[in-house]
Amino acid sequence: MVSNFDHSCAKNATNSAQRILEEAELLFSQCGFEGTRVDEIARMAGINKRMIYHHYGSKEGLYQAVLEKNLMPILQLSNELLNEELHPEQMYERLLNVYFDFLSEHRVYVRLVGWEVCSGGNHLQTIAMRRQAFDQVVHYFELAQRRGQMRPDLCPRALVTVGITLCFAYFAQMRFIQSFSPEDLECPEQHRSWKRAVLALILKGSGLTDA
Repeated sequence: MVSNFDHSCAKNATNSAQRILEEAELLFSQCGFEGTRVDEIARMAGINKRMIYHHYGSKEGLYQAVLEKNLMPILQLSNELLNEELHPEQMYERLLNVYFDFLSEHRVYVRLVGWEVCSGGNHLQTIAMRRQAFDQVVHYFELAQRRGQMRPDLCPRALVTVGITLCFAYFAQMRFIQSFSPEDLECPEQHRSWKRAVLALILKGSGLTDA
């Protein structure tokens, strides 16, 4: 039987781990992995620094937990979509729209990945579930290609990578893109316009389904 004291201790431990994760997410997104100090995370979370090592093992373990927390929503959305029976062109359009909207709503994720790209991306490469999710999307289009639903000369891996890159660039390089546009890129209509342009470029430009 669990005592009230044990229950209270477990609740406090959960709360402290959550506070650490939330403050670390903010600081890592602002300063990157190298620029963030464990002492500052502890100060912001209002806990003893030793609790960070107790819950996450190391600074690297905490950073990994932050990355996984931010990746989980898009991985779940992607997995749900892949279970639907859609034509490859419809699937590509749905996946791209879902990914773009996810980036729009999760700017912390965009900043975290941006820092990773600048520092070499070593931590992203160690997240197995990220690679697995990407490979599942690629596999979907490989199967469609073998069934004759896609042009045989297209590379499914490149097709998926191009879509991810063009969506991510919109938010990661927004200030740069904004310098070419008189319109406010944060406007919902501009979001829709960019998605239409990317889909037209990839689906119509490549003739994805002209098999």
